[in-house]
Amino acid sequence: MNLFKHLSFFTTDDPVMKDARAIFIIRSIALLIALVGNIIIARVLGPANKGIVDLFTLIFSLVAEVGLLGFSYGLLYYLTNKKRPLGEVHGTGLLFSLVAGSLAAFLGYFTIKFWQHIFPGLPQWIILLAFSASPIVFYKLIWENIMIGINRAVDSHRIVLWFSGINLIAIFILLIFNLLNYTNLIYLVFALILVNGVASLIILLSKEKSIAPNIELAKDSLKYGGVIYIGTLANLLHFKIDQTMLAYWLGTESIGIYTISVRWAEMLFFLDQALISAALYKITSSSTQEGYKITKAVFQTQLKISLFSGLVLAIIAHPLILYLYGVPYKESIWPLIILIPGIIAWSTSKVVSNMLTYNLGRASFLTWVSITGLIMNIVLNYIFIKMAGQGILGAALASTISYLLAALIIIVRARSMERNHVSDQTAN
Repeated sequence: MNLFKHLSFFTTDDPVMKDARAIFIIRSIALLIALVGNIIIARVLGPANKGIVDLFTLIFSLVAEVGLLGFSYGLLYYLTNKKRPLGEVHGTGLLFSLVAGSLAAFLGYFTIKFWQHIFPGLPQWIILLAFSASPIVFYKLIWENIMIGINRAVDSHRIVLWFSGINLIAIFILLIFNLLNYTNLIYLVFALILVNGVASLIILLSKEKSIAPNIELAKDSLKYGGVIYIGTLANLLHFKIDQTMLAYWLGTESIGIYTISVRWAEMLFFLDQALISAALYKITSSSTQEGYKITKAVFQTQLKISLFSGLVLAIIAHPLILYLYGVPYKESIWPLIILIPGIIAWSTSKVVSNMLTYNLGRASFLTWVSITGLIMNIVLNYIFIKMAGQGILGAALASTISYLLAALIIIVRARSMERNHVSDQTAN
């Protein structure tokens, strides 16, 4: 078998694949930089203190996706499909970030007791700091979708690379001066969020200086994004609920170990993020038939490379974890291997999900799939972690089963719709 024939992603001159290749390379370098920092943190802090930093990141991501209410997806739809002016879309997104982000920050203060109950042992100031960053975090997510909508996804990923490098330099400085602890790391993450938000604003203003917030556009974006939001929120919880349940039942040390498994398994998402970022503009702005064609090509390329990458990762998992992180993290090896099939399945289904959402208007179907997957994951985590006492191994098994089933439902549905579309075209 000629492997390079199947991995033509790396040589093709197709515009979508060229952008995807550029994003993949940029993200791979950023990932390598981030991994070096993560390994240093893991070795210096140990599982328990590293788990505190991981929980800060978890709260941070939950606040971002929950509070945004699907607004960024609605803006992307109106920017690409409805051809709304960039200045209007950007201005509306900026206004929403400030208003909704401030409300989310205040809500965090008023619900602090709830969050302390969910994450026992996590200092209150860490939770409040995560909520305080809401306006900037909201804007950053909106900004990323706008960059995709104007076919500048490669530029947005270059920013990720720059800030990955800055973060690693800062970690080395803290290490040299013996200041590398979870408190300073969390302050570092918070500072980089603020700087990143300002840099993103400057970049977009350089492309279009006018800012024209439109309340009607905001309402329409919330309405359209609302259906997508429910599914996105369910997906987010689907991927984070295992960590939340582990933290509640087993504490920060289990999280510190388990997130090593998750981080390495989810590296397989890097390819789909590159391909989707590059292809989404063309999929959303194309006819149904062309959308199917692009999606199928991206899906096949992604599946082949993901299978190959997943196999390699599973083979090297044991020496990789022990050599890079040390014996305290050896329990993360088998959860990593178990997560790989589920991550591959979910990864390859994401491009199909985007076509169903933005090209075929089937966001409600994907919402039900997401909710179903989340419920499956909660039930399976309870069975494997709480009832069977399998800890992080049970969390990995529960997650990979639910990912596989959800991805299978999406792919089967898309295939069925394609056949129906072809039949209708033939009949006409």
